[in-house]
Amino acid sequence: MLRTVQVFTLLLLLSISFYCSASGALSVAQNVQQTDNATSTAAVKEASYEYKDSLFRDTPRGTLAGLFEAAFEQNYDKAAKYLDLRYLPDDMDAELGPEYAKQLIAIIERNIWVNMQEINDTPDGTSEDQLPSYRDAFGRVQIKGSEITLLLQKVPNKQLGSIWKVSNATVAKVPLLYSELGYGPVVEWFVKHIPQGHLFKLNLWEWALLICYFVLAMLVVIPVTWIAKKFILRSEYQYKADVAHLVVGPFRFLVALLLVRAWMAHTTLSANVIAVVNTGVLLLIAVVWFIWSVTDVIQNSLRLRWISRGNSQSASLLRPLANFIRVILVALAVLIWLEHLGFDASTILAGLGIGGIAVALASKQSIENFIGTLTLYSSAPIKVGNVGRFGTITGTVEEIGLRCTRIRTIDRSVINVPNARLSEMDIENISEREKIRLKTDIRLDYQTNTEQIHAIINDIRALLEQHEKVEESPLRVTFKGFGLYGLQLNVFAYIGTTDFAEFQLVSEELHFGIMNVVTKHGSRIVPVVPVAAAQQ
Repeated sequence: MLRTVQVFTLLLLLSISFYCSASGALSVAQNVQQTDNATSTAAVKEASYEYKDSLFRDTPRGTLAGLFEAAFEQNYDKAAKYLDLRYLPDDMDAELGPEYAKQLIAIIERNIWVNMQEINDTPDGTSEDQLPSYRDAFGRVQIKGSEITLLLQKVPNKQLGSIWKVSNATVAKVPLLYSELGYGPVVEWFVKHIPQGHLFKLNLWEWALLICYFVLAMLVVIPVTWIAKKFILRSEYQYKADVAHLVVGPFRFLVALLLVRAWMAHTTLSANVIAVVNTGVLLLIAVVWFIWSVTDVIQNSLRLRWISRGNSQSASLLRPLANFIRVILVALAVLIWLEHLGFDASTILAGLGIGGIAVALASKQSIENFIGTLTLYSSAPIKVGNVGRFGTITGTVEEIGLRCTRIRTIDRSVINVPNARLSEMDIENISEREKIRLKTDIRLDYQTNTEQIHAIINDIRALLEQHEKVEESPLRVTFKGFGLYGLQLNVFAYIGTTDFAEFQLVSEELHFGIMNVVTKHGSRIVPVVPVAAAQQ
């Protein structure tokens, strides 16, 4: 449980940091409005028009910028000063201007994207929009199959003559629009009961809504996954512990996020919350975590199965192979996520391809060694603990790494052979012998007659056949012919052991027996070089 909490905390921190760095770009990709105080204020101040009104209501752009700034500050009394509250219908009261401003902001945030750079920034407004000179449009919304235009309007002002405000015709439609396009009762409750404030461009009530949805989803998912875990642990499945950990870890987190997204699809949310949800950062992390854990389960199950079948060499290959598959799956998930955000994955792949070529050229030797490692693991000519001859090297394999193989020589020194070179060597795996050959040539004195030779051959064959460690077949003792230095007998048999030390003891015993047989029948063994015998 502690591990799950730690992982979740890390994922949450990663998602928050990513959102802080990318929220601006993502919101544009999703075509939603960002009520960013700094951006709107900077746009007003950098404009060519020199504002005279303290609330920037000299121009349509200044009016909208001021309205959004007041909404960001959650100062709806100030926001009401940007609305034309004159001549409202009888069922509306100008005293409720702050409430109308709050509802209008909610309608704008949920349904339209206002590009401030497209709003006219002169006192005269836009002249070629097929609207009266005293009106400008700043957005359109759909309601019950009809389109309603949101308007700005020039109104009289004692000091400046005229200023721009949200048209009273638009304000008159705000209650109706809000009932259809505004927030639902759940969101309204959060708006009323959560303190005002912002964190990472989201209102505190929006954070509270997200957290409450997630906690509620966890309260639903945790009991279900806990029961599933109990059933899995009581089953006879061999790898039930790994599957149970998968269910209460990444699977639980992934299902909770999907449940939150399903609930939010039926909830009236602000554009900012929709932008956070639509980025899919947490969902991406959950999917990657789930893929990683599923790969672990498959890897562990295959490893135990192959080891039980005696295929430990292939089991050793699972770890690097699983890591490679993880990287491919995670990269695929990230590319799909980037496509969802509006990026061109083909352009990204092209850039990675160029970079990959450079990396491949720089790490040519490492790639060759890695391919050599795959060859050694897949074909399995040697295993850890095997004794063999590798070119001119004879020793015991201690480790097969991703880059090189560690060999302990007979002299007890250690040699690290790159896997690329080792895979091309002639490898003699001595440990794979199921028995060891005994082959020796005996040279008898030319004074030995035929009867003696027959008797010696029969007795040596009997000696071999009676020994418990000598295989019954093949077993040969033959008169090979007339050698340069003596009469040659050939002895060929197999010792039924794979232990070289035991083979040496059996071989020693048999050679002593052969010497006794030769002596018994009145002959003698002559050396290869007579001079050597003379020196002795």
